[in-house]
Amino acid sequence: MKLVRKEFPDVGELVIGTVKKIAEHGAYVYLDEYDLEAFAPTQEVIQSWFHTIRDYVKEGNKTVFKVISVNPRMRVVEVSLKRVRVDEKEKKLLLYRHRVRVLKMLEIAMKKLGRSPEEALKALWYLEEQFGDPFKVFEEVVKTGPHVVDELELDQQLKELIVELARQQVEVPPTKISGILKAVSVDGDGAEKIKAALLELAKTIQEKFPGVSVRIYVVGPPRYRIDLTGQAPKQVEAAFTEVGNLLPALQKKYKVIAAVQRLE
Repeated sequence: MKLVRKEFPDVGELVIGTVKKIAEHGAYVYLDEYDLEAFAPTQEVIQSWFHTIRDYVKEGNKTVFKVISVNPRMRVVEVSLKRVRVDEKEKKLLLYRHRVRVLKMLEIAMKKLGRSPEEALKALWYLEEQFGDPFKVFEEVVKTGPHVVDELELDQQLKELIVELARQQVEVPPTKISGILKAVSVDGDGAEKIKAALLELAKTIQEKFPGVSVRIYVVGPPRYRIDLTGQAPKQVEAAFTEVGNLLPALQKKYKVIAAVQRLE
């Protein structure tokens, strides 16, 4: 299934390839996004002469390759496995999965609108141009709301279906922000005062931001960890800011010294 506009990949580009045949001199690879065959020379697959090419790839395997040469006139593309870094592989596989998933959702939308699958592919390309990863628009709809699609140059019916599909099929992992609270007291009942101050802090944050869960626990006195978790990133950020805003009043009320530092 061709997923890209251009006919050939660029040198240095990461591509998704399915190994079709392994020979002594290399592997023949089907480039899934281009509907095109490429070749991976043996020396671009194995990383040690103590291994064979089959120690690295097998027929039917789908993985990430890097393009090392392209000859459009001869329709010859050569790719490398060993030049792909682990982090590059993970990012490319995730993007590919997102592209395939978005295309399926857009095909559902186009079918409802009585339009062709080709229109779904064009919409995919447009979303990629706008967001890099086309899945981001669906994530942002769930995270922040339907206004995300307002500025997109798509017709209103398609925008509404994108919002509908995002709400039905996309589950975004919650946002979590953590920090270290340092709290001390020189009073004889200082431990109880610190406990009361932290309990009030958690209760106030929870009341003000009901969509954010709050957890405070001991790391090792005078250090306490606070975890704020919620589905709306902006709300979690606001809740963490409020932690700092509340500390001065709690220090005065409970006669403790406290400060918070965000963990990155």
